[in-house]
Amino acid sequence: MAKLKLTKRTIDSLPPVTNKSGESYFDTELSGFGLIDYPSGKKSFFVRYGPSHRRKRLMLGRYGVLTPDEARTRAREIIGQVAGGADPVAERQTRMSGQTFSQWVKVYLSGVERRKKDAKKDKAFLRKAEAHFGNKQLADVTAEDVRRVFDHLSTEGGLNGNGVRIHANRWLASVRACLQAAWREDKLENNPAMKIRPNPENPPRSRVLSDNEMAKLLVHVDELPDRFARAALTVLIETGARLSEVLRAEWADMDLEQGLWRMPRTKAGHVQVLPLGPATVAILDALPRPGKWVIAGKDPDRPRRDLKKAWARLQAAADLQDVHIHDLRRTFGLHIARKAGLHVASKLLRHSDVRVTERVYAPLGIEDLRAAMEGREQEVKRLRRRGRKVK
Repeated sequence: MAKLKLTKRTIDSLPPVTNKSGESYFDTELSGFGLIDYPSGKKSFFVRYGPSHRRKRLMLGRYGVLTPDEARTRAREIIGQVAGGADPVAERQTRMSGQTFSQWVKVYLSGVERRKKDAKKDKAFLRKAEAHFGNKQLADVTAEDVRRVFDHLSTEGGLNGNGVRIHANRWLASVRACLQAAWREDKLENNPAMKIRPNPENPPRSRVLSDNEMAKLLVHVDELPDRFARAALTVLIETGARLSEVLRAEWADMDLEQGLWRMPRTKAGHVQVLPLGPATVAILDALPRPGKWVIAGKDPDRPRRDLKKAWARLQAAADLQDVHIHDLRRTFGLHIARKAGLHVASKLLRHSDVRVTERVYAPLGIEDLRAAMEGREQEVKRLRRRGRKVK
């Protein structure tokens, strides 16, 4: 094992790691203090102690979260405790023991329910994990335990093709998050679920409506006999909102005078506000109000469940092939991105990360790239002419 003084400069200049289990480096200043450099780029500090025939290693934390000086100070404290007869590794293992995976899941989900708008999926995924290793001690859950369930879901989960792979990946992500929370609270030495690689997934759907398709669709939307379905689809097209948001919109959330739609229940889990254009406001303002829901259904006390009948009618009338109702949102995102830029599109789609907008809702086709390339050519020609004049 190599030795060097562990400083920010020496750590940042370490060579690439070729060993799958990582490379270890020991500090020349403090005996027993070291760093592991993993192939992934992650680097973690540790302290090693005890006689040569039964040495123990205690992880201190990641480089970047801890500075070398902070980690060295912690290592010095632990080495002092060992000199006084303590055994930090045994003490940590004692703290970790006594709690089963199922017991920890209950604690973890109580926190998830406070943070998330809806924890149903987390509960469902973790119930599947509990059915397989819920009675095991939390510290005894292994990567093999997780892999066994993951492989089962990936091949026998009751879905086909990409759907089963996605389902297994979402299960793995939920278990990872659960065990990562246990690691953050020092209940685990590491997260065994992090050793499992997710399944490859197909690229996200990128279907958008062409201008001709949208023109035909709009004509038939205006001819729908159900005025509430007509309004709902118009709002979907003109605002890029999600179907669930439109169907669950309440009149109390609409400020038609100011042209604002307040969304208290969103995918992001917090209140969001969407501006409404004059045409959208006029359509909503003309609707009757039999109950609190903007898009009224048969039961005024319950939100409308779907627009399946109206959408099927539109697809047939407009001869739309392979078009889903959510493609209206993607078409909105692409249009806004082209007209006003990706940042504005991301804001109107209410994404927390602009990369989601770029990847899923605003893909740049070859014609967009061609237009940009031709624009650059014109700029180069202009500068060339200018250069000749100066010369």
